Amino acid sequence: MDIQAHKLAFLSEYLRVNDEEVLLKLSTLLRRERQKRAKSYLQPMTHEQLANKLEKAETDSKEGRVMSQQEVEEFFKKKRAVQ
Repeated sequence: MDIQAHKLAFLSEYLRVNDEEVLLKLSTLLRRERQKRAKSYLQPMTHEQLANKLEKAETDSKEGRVMSQQEVEEFFKKKRAVQ
C-alpha cells in the first residue's frame, strides 16, 4: 500500500470516530510527530559555519546568483503543479 492509500484509509477511519477524546489524542500525536520531525531538521551551527554561509550568500548576491521573490514563487507553483 502506498502513502496515498494509507492516507485515504486513515482518513476514512478518522471520519468514523465519534469520541472527542480519541480525536484529541490523534491530533496531539500528529502535532508531536510534526514537532519531532521539525526539530530533527534543525541543527545547531557554529559561529564559523554561520560566517561561512553569510560570506557565500554575499558572494552569490554580488555575482548575480540570486532569484527574486517572484521567481521563487513561480518556481514553487510549477513544482506543485507537477506533483
